[in-house]
Amino acid sequence: MIITILFIIIALLYFALHLYLYKGLKISMNLKGNEKSFPFISVIVAARNESDNIARCLNSLKAVNYPSDKFEVIFVNDRSTDNTREIIEKSIQGRNNFRVIDSDEHHNEKLKGKINALNSGISVSKGELILMTDADCTVNKNWLRHYAKYYSPDTPMICGFTMIIPFNLFGKLQSLDWMYLQGLASASSGINMQMSCIGNNLSISRKAYSETGGYPGIRYSVTEDLSLMQSVQKQNKGRILYPLTPGDYAATLPCKDIHELTRQKKRWFRGGLKINSLGYISGFLMYVINLFLLTGFIIAPTGIYLLMIALKFISDWIIIYPVAEKFKMKNILWNFILFEIYFMIYGLLLPFTFITGKEINWKERKL
Repeated sequence: MIITILFIIIALLYFALHLYLYKGLKISMNLKGNEKSFPFISVIVAARNESDNIARCLNSLKAVNYPSDKFEVIFVNDRSTDNTREIIEKSIQGRNNFRVIDSDEHHNEKLKGKINALNSGISVSKGELILMTDADCTVNKNWLRHYAKYYSPDTPMICGFTMIIPFNLFGKLQSLDWMYLQGLASASSGINMQMSCIGNNLSISRKAYSETGGYPGIRYSVTEDLSLMQSVQKQNKGRILYPLTPGDYAATLPCKDIHELTRQKKRWFRGGLKINSLGYISGFLMYVINLFLLTGFIIAPTGIYLLMIALKFISDWIIIYPVAEKFKMKNILWNFILFEIYFMIYGLLLPFTFITGKEINWKERKL
């Protein structure tokens, strides 16, 4: 009986938290910007062995609706062992504002892997604003315009949504997962308690990047995006925005199989251990209520168990639905119940990744 009461309290707290976060999400949905200015923008794309994906990324960046004399695109070949560099070189011929460089050689423990590649690109860039995306992503044609309109002197960083393009059920579940997690991040930004961001669609002002010391000035992490964001937060100079608008999104492909997904989640989970207090509270409530969904039918009366399921589903729905609606992806919401099962299973298993050791394999590197 006591355990059942505790689970009821947890479920009610989970529901109340999501109602509170929904208010933040509404704020992020209603952000207004100024479309009159065109600051010079540097786009940095780190690429390692992306010969299968880089063409799509290139073509989307070529199609952006922004004055060509007001932006540059710097591709950083991160020691690829395939023909990624050659594909880029051939594709950008005749475009003076596109170029490709190789990542610098560094022996600094803070500068390795993707962080080193990003730092290499940023160090030779000249933009007032720095935008980052991944070589396996495509961007909306108004990507640069939407970022530019939200910046002001007191805006150090802006985060953007990345949507997964689903081709099958496995991809749809991952897409709903990203909608929910990024919806929480955008909501937390709305209440000025930013929990996280995603590095394949991220921007920072040159001023804020310099004041934090950039990537050389932050502690190394397998989630470099979160570390940079937290470094900006510590400066306490302005508010980080996470607009919920369809114009500034990036798109990417889902993980191909369980093995690839496990490596991705493991990396995110390890880096996410440095999340703020709101993130820890959300994670704790999420874990406990997922545990109840798995075991509650054994320890609680049927009516209470069904009530807890309803509270969980409604809580998650009020975050996912606005995101799906904004990005015109409501058609995959038919998979919501399957997503809840998927989310429960991997959420409960993630902490056990510590058993497999600290090493993380990503992009053919051990981190």
